[in-house]
Order: sequence, then C-alpha cells, then structure tokens
Amino acid sequence: MKHDQYFRILLADDDDDDTFLFREALGQVSFQSQLITAANGMELMNTILGDNPKPDLIFLDMNMPVKNGLECLGDIRTTPGFEETPIVILSTSVAQYLWESAYKGGANLYIQKPTSFSGLVDILHKCLFQRLAKDNSTSVEQFLITN
Repeated sequence: MKHDQYFRILLADDDDDDTFLFREALGQVSFQSQLITAANGMELMNTILGDNPKPDLIFLDMNMPVKNGLECLGDIRTTPGFEETPIVILSTSVAQYLWESAYKGGANLYIQKPTSFSGLVDILHKCLFQRLAKDNSTSVEQFLITN
C-alpha cells in the first residue's frame, strides 16, 4: 500500500471505548483514511449492503451482539464484491478454535487486541502499510498476532 493512498476503513465494534481508541490510534498513523463504524454485526452488514462506498479494509470485533465476528466474516465473504476485501479480526481471546475458524473463514489477520494505545497504533501501522492479501503461503504464525 502506498503512504499517500486514501483508504476507507470499516470498524465493527460494540465497545464505545474501543471504537474511540481505534479512531484516536488511526489519527496517529500518517495515512489518509476515512473511518466508518458499526456498533454490531447487523449494522455492519447493513452498511456493506447499503449504497455506501465499499471499504478497503474491514476490522471486526470477535464478540459483538446480534452477529459475532465469525458470523459477519462468513456473510462478508459470500457477499459479491467482498470476496477479496481484507478483513482483520480483533479479539481479546486467542482461543485456538476462534482463530482457526477465522483463518478457515477467510480472514486475513487475527489480532489479539493490544493492551496499550501504542500497541494499537503499531498494529494499525502494520495493517495499513503492509500487504494483507491472504494467499496459500500465509502461515498461522503470520495470521495470528498476539501480545
């Protein structure tokens, strides 16, 4: 990704504090972007299926009401035009069944939510400036990012 590229980022997270911190951390990354937020999985899917411009990158909180991150991941991957959109799962849990399900479901990264603001800034920097395309050579070690 180029440093001067304008990016539409969609964040689905039901926690207002996490959403606020995400927005603030995104402001610390020198990257032109527009952040669109959804408070739950149903809102996310309504945003995707609506007349809104397609996001370039989607961040999904694993534990959301109405539809969780894995359910949204499945719905997004079966939505025409979103098969290749980079999707990052954010979760406090690194339970193997969760990240394996996300990997098999087509997520590009599974990130344990950072415990510090600077950790969140670092994660966003990596996600925005490094290639997120999932290919057959992506190993679990590259897919799973823990604290």
